[in-house]
Amino acid sequence: MDPDLLFALHLADLAGAVTMEAFGGRQLVDIKSDLSVVTATDRLTEGVIRSAIRAEFPADGVLGEEEGLHEGTSDRVWVIDPIDGTRNFAEGLPMWTTLIGLRVGDEVRVGVADAPALFERTTAVRGQGAYLNDQRIQVSDVRSLSQAFVLHASVEEFVEQGGVDPLVRLTTSARGSRGVADAWGHLLVARGAADVIVEASDCFEWDWSATSVILHEAGGRLSEVSGHGLTPGCKLMATNGHLDDAVRAALSGEASDHRY
Repeated sequence: MDPDLLFALHLADLAGAVTMEAFGGRQLVDIKSDLSVVTATDRLTEGVIRSAIRAEFPADGVLGEEEGLHEGTSDRVWVIDPIDGTRNFAEGLPMWTTLIGLRVGDEVRVGVADAPALFERTTAVRGQGAYLNDQRIQVSDVRSLSQAFVLHASVEEFVEQGGVDPLVRLTTSARGSRGVADAWGHLLVARGAADVIVEASDCFEWDWSATSVILHEAGGRLSEVSGHGLTPGCKLMATNGHLDDAVRAALSGEASDHRY
């Protein structure tokens, strides 16, 4: 096994021991300055991951949602989100993940998305495919929005970001839709269980690092909703790689069902 992937799996094991001890039932949350939520377990889990990285790779940098960037002296940066989907975690819903990505230079080389409450671990090494547990995964081959199954962030998030009209145009153009967001939704696209996911809230590198390489290796595409590059605070969209133009057309109010 790739040694960096092996270490990322070790980090996921450490994180899972912390998160699963706390998971279950509703938990107290704090509201951060960006209005997102955080629990004590988020902070504790990130601390455990950071300590393990410092012990094994002291020259590597670490970027995490809760503690920001610790710059290293190598060209390697571990990008972590201790609990992606904190709202689900805090409500006792099992659709949350620990995200661990390794960026070397400008390229994410390794991605691990661990969903311990569901006993599912999705992994990828650039150039070596994407896997759910031990089974290789790939995106769907759906090429028409009218035949696509679309996932999306909560209606409240779209309301907060300016209104639900774009979401309604998208979902009524599709075969079906569900309100499923965060990394869990991106992983469903990677395995072919859904064809599109559109986010509404601001996203950052810890939100997309691990899933970007997983989606790439599964044959999908991760991008910013408007089509610009991924930058801090952007809105994410993931597809099977065939539906990007049709999704953007539906969101903008243009003709929404093209084949590509």
